[in-house]
Amino acid sequence: MRQYLKNEVFKLSKWIEFFLSAIISVAVIGGTVWLIKDLILLLSSNPGSDNIYQFVGMAFNLVICVEFIKMLCKHTPDTLVEVLMFAIARQMIAQHSSPLENLLCIVSIAVLFGIRRYLMREYDEVERMIFLPKQKVYKVNELIHVNIPYQTEQDTIGEAVLNNVDLEHEEPVEGHCFYFPGGALRVAKVNGKQVTQVEVIRSINNNIMPKKHS
Repeated sequence: MRQYLKNEVFKLSKWIEFFLSAIISVAVIGGTVWLIKDLILLLSSNPGSDNIYQFVGMAFNLVICVEFIKMLCKHTPDTLVEVLMFAIARQMIAQHSSPLENLLCIVSIAVLFGIRRYLMREYDEVERMIFLPKQKVYKVNELIHVNIPYQTEQDTIGEAVLNNVDLEHEEPVEGHCFYFPGGALRVAKVNGKQVTQVEVIRSINNNIMPKKHS
């Protein structure tokens, strides 16, 4: 019962995140409309430096909101680093900061680039989605932009993962994987001898194909 409640609370939190993302998206759209109006006023007048800095600051705020929406949707370290970099860049460009503060901002951005380049592990840069095994392969390819190989439009991802793995037992088990260029199919859940969930893993920046040993 305790584990069930934990799972339900987790599902609720995911829906709250989705709802917040939708609200922020509406706010960004409205802010973009107002930004266009401000641009028209800016071009039709003789703007001073303060007006331009204010306009750039508003534009950066919208960009940071967009990156924040991506962070809520993807939950990857890469999106978090992007939000921080845009926030620091806004502080440096849109504000009247001192040379020392600008230097600290530059160092901070360089540190974030180094973290993303050297400290983020490869499996942090993948996207995962769960599907029912009866889902058609070509539909999954269109939906999440992968290239799972298939023969006919009737082929399912359940058939794809089971037909391309070497089963060591008489029935499939959780964790069986079928790798293809740019991603993989993984048996996520099994009920008896029946596959009930298939996880589709899409690589973002890295090749997740297992290395062949000679």
